[in-house]
Order: sequence, then structure tokens, then C-alpha cells
Amino acid sequence: MTEMRLVEQRVALMQPGKIHTPDALVDCEILLFSRKGARVRLLGDLHGATDLFLAIRDFGQLSCRLAQVDDDCIEVSFCGDAESQDAVFQDILDRFADEEGQRRFLRRSVLWPGHLVAGGQQHACTILNMSLGGAKIALCNEAALAGEAVLKGDRFEGLEATVAWVSGRMVGLEFNGPPARVGRILGDLLPTIKASA
Repeated sequence: MTEMRLVEQRVALMQPGKIHTPDALVDCEILLFSRKGARVRLLGDLHGATDLFLAIRDFGQLSCRLAQVDDDCIEVSFCGDAESQDAVFQDILDRFADEEGQRRFLRRSVLWPGHLVAGGQQHACTILNMSLGGAKIALCNEAALAGEAVLKGDRFEGLEATVAWVSGRMVGLEFNGPPARVGRILGDLLPTIKASA
């Protein structure tokens, strides 16, 4: 079986910032931001420095290393453990990114028939979009839903979920399993949000 990994989400930040080197302070523009690093347009010279701090206005400083140089742009990799990087990424999204960017996983639009089992009842639905983190569905008939549910489709076995929101016939679901397990269940159904390891 082919191993899968999540495609790293990058958001367009377009925020002014500064790169601190041991000897200088360089103005920059932060173009893209991810959990692991950033793409930055330099407005000055780093003079060969590789251990850096990226300062984002109204946010703070992030320890990073120079990973790649491309004309006036650089790629930096953040230092620190994955949990801390994830927390910083979520904080950045909350402060600067738009609603689409705040989604943790990339979504793919689909139009698949399905059923939502909740509260001991089965509700026919159309699955509108899916990601490794959740799904948006349209129920055939409005229903009062809350709590735990299972989303079933013709193309995949049941996915345990929690009802995140309801608006008329539209329902947002958050999958309960880890993303890797959801990826295994969905197999090759969502190739645009997975890539070979």
C-alpha cells in the first residue's frame, strides 16, 4: 500500500516583517506561511546569515533557518517541535488569514450520494465537499442534528464524525478519526489533498 501524507497548507499572508540576523535587521514582506516555514521577499541583504529570526508585525518573532534562496525571495524553515509550529500557524491564521485559509485541511468539491446516521436515524444526503478533517453535506430533508454521527457513502465505508454546525439542510461535519485514518478510508478518492510520501 502506498504511504500518504498531507499536502502542507500554505496561506498567502502578504504581511510586512523583519528578518533579524546576528548582525543586521532586514525589512521583508512575508508572502506565504505554513506550519513548517515561510516564503519571504527580502528588501535588503542577509550577508550570508543562515540562523535567523522572522518578526511579524503585531505578532512576535519566530526562530528559523534559511532553507533556499531564489533571487530576492527566500524560504525559511521554522525551528521547534511540531506542536508548537501548529499552535503558531493557527494563531497566525486567526490574526491574518481569511476564512478559507483557516481550514486546516484542503477541501475537494464532490457531489456524492450518501447517508448520515445520527440519533438512531438515517438521513439521505448529498456530500458537497470533503477533506481529511471533515465534510459539508446537504440533507434531503431538514433535521435537528447534534452530537455524534456517521457519514456513509457509496464510495467509502462509514466515517465517524461530530456535527459542527447546521444551517437549514446544510450540515458541517468534523471527522473524529485522525487524518491518516480518514485518508486510508478514502483511498484514492481525494487525490488533490494527498500526495505520495
